[in-house]
Amino acid sequence: MQEILNLFSNLTVLNVEDEEGVRKSLSANLSFFFKEVYEAKDGEEALNLFFEKNPDVIFMDICIPKFDGLEVLKKIKDLHKKIPIVIVSAYSEQEYFLKAIELHICKFLIKPFSRDEFINTLKHIAQWMYEYTDNYRIKLQEDVFYEPNTSKIFHHQNVFTLTKKEKQVFEYLLRNKNRAISFDELEIKLYNDVNDHKEALKAIVKQLRKKIPCKIIENVFGFGYQCVCL
Repeated sequence: MQEILNLFSNLTVLNVEDEEGVRKSLSANLSFFFKEVYEAKDGEEALNLFFEKNPDVIFMDICIPKFDGLEVLKKIKDLHKKIPIVIVSAYSEQEYFLKAIELHICKFLIKPFSRDEFINTLKHIAQWMYEYTDNYRIKLQEDVFYEPNTSKIFHHQNVFTLTKKEKQVFEYLLRNKNRAISFDELEIKLYNDVNDHKEALKAIVKQLRKKIPCKIIENVFGFGYQCVCL
């Protein structure tokens, strides 16, 4: 349980559910694991919150007002293919779920669900996002590993501990590996605005590169950074 808490403690989640009682109940459970929980009661609000807050994980009922759930998922996946989306629904029509599978959904959670099913879903999300090994280590490149639970980088006999800001930047790039991330996107994620934190970000990445003994973080000229690893 503690490993899961550590993996999500710096992340945010969007909870999309039109039934207020169900939404509040799930949000209460999610708030135990995530740094912040955003709530949406329909598809329109979900899209607005997604583009405003850029959450790391999404829990969504596909039967929601204003926009079809699949339409919302497609708009999100067109821009962020790797974001883990959990469909939480009592809806069981096979054709509908098959369409959702085509959008590369992380997990289906059928209502009503048990505590064990909820915890197993969180474990699945963590595996999806970080692709860690059985000992909660992520292989970055040959002989280079990252341990999110301890914020440590391992390379042969060398061990480097990331600061809080280094961890936030590195894990965001890692979760979006092989995708170019703009300075603006990183600024919103770390500082909740785009008020010219570029120099601060550059300083954080410079320190990160001293701790990561290979070219895992690449510059994207005039744009931002990209994490390149296995």
